[in-house]
Amino acid sequence: MSRQLAMLTLLLAGCSDHLVGLSGAPTPLARIQVQVEGDLAPLRPPGTENETPQLRVALVWGAQWLNEPFCFLPPESSEADLLIQAGCRDSLGFAPARVAANVAVEVGVPATLDLFDLPAADVMVGDVTARIAYGSLIVYDDRDGSGTLELRRPSRDGPEGPPPPDGGPVVDSKDIVYGASFVSMALPDRRLAFREGGFLTAAAFYPRAGCEPPPPGFSLLSAGGFSLDEARAAAILGRLPEEDPATCATSTLDQAVVTIALTRPADVREVACRVRRTDGSVRYNEPPGDASVLTGRTWACVGFPTLGSDPVPGQQLVIAAGADESCMGLTHYALKSCEEDPGCATPQWDRTASPPDWWPCQVQPAP
Repeated sequence: MSRQLAMLTLLLAGCSDHLVGLSGAPTPLARIQVQVEGDLAPLRPPGTENETPQLRVALVWGAQWLNEPFCFLPPESSEADLLIQAGCRDSLGFAPARVAANVAVEVGVPATLDLFDLPAADVMVGDVTARIAYGSLIVYDDRDGSGTLELRRPSRDGPEGPPPPDGGPVVDSKDIVYGASFVSMALPDRRLAFREGGFLTAAAFYPRAGCEPPPPGFSLLSAGGFSLDEARAAAILGRLPEEDPATCATSTLDQAVVTIALTRPADVREVACRVRRTDGSVRYNEPPGDASVLTGRTWACVGFPTLGSDPVPGQQLVIAAGADESCMGLTHYALKSCEEDPGCATPQWDRTASPPDWWPCQVQPAP
């Protein structure tokens, strides 16, 4: 049989339903055993008590991100401290990048989450010789019946706001999160890991310094957590914050059941909220014509963080997202600035000579 005829035969055979591996249900690459525990009734927000909950668990791969400087630098005033509490997400918190899989669950009943795909390259951190992805298992009420967890993002970032990182539509999700296996590095966590190649012990991607490296492939990892003060102290010394080795654990997927405790939605909502910018940069906005942006929101007049650069005179107005918004976030206004740099040589706008009547902050002095 000629080479060409052999290839044609194989191609035609590929249309048959009887070839092994091409019929029936696909085999998952991995399976995670999960169980949700707790009492949902007292945790449900007002207005949802009479609805029938559709509880599901989603595997969500985490994003590599940095909080903006205002959120991790020491507050310059009591007003700034209140603003940080109202508008800054946890600097050590889990931030979602991509939803990978979902399964329906009942409280107290084990369920199996099947994974049919490896994590995509955009959630793997490192290079082709050593990279890793971490995921959180998130329990939620699928209120729109879509069968998947829709990730949200802070809705206020100037008049238009940036597009979602994946280029998709802006989603105002109705889903309610009730718990997660990995909420923050400041708390004990149980995370899914997928490792390819080596492991970079110095990598600051949801680090577990003091714990054994995860094995290649899929695994379940545990860690005890560390405080933001410990993280700051370690960063000054050029180190990663250390975990207590007694809190570290590693399991294969067939060895353990991931138990997720139901909790108040307000305590875990950010695990389903994308970060606006993963590099910690800030987008500045020209002030609007009226003071409606302040209505019902926490705000403060603060200086511009320098982080070693030349100081920028004057003050900016920073406003936290409202309590009625689904994600935490901050919006920055400046009288004179560029969108990316308040100290730019050629500002995109300059209102210092005629600030809005309602402007509550110091006016940048004329040069």
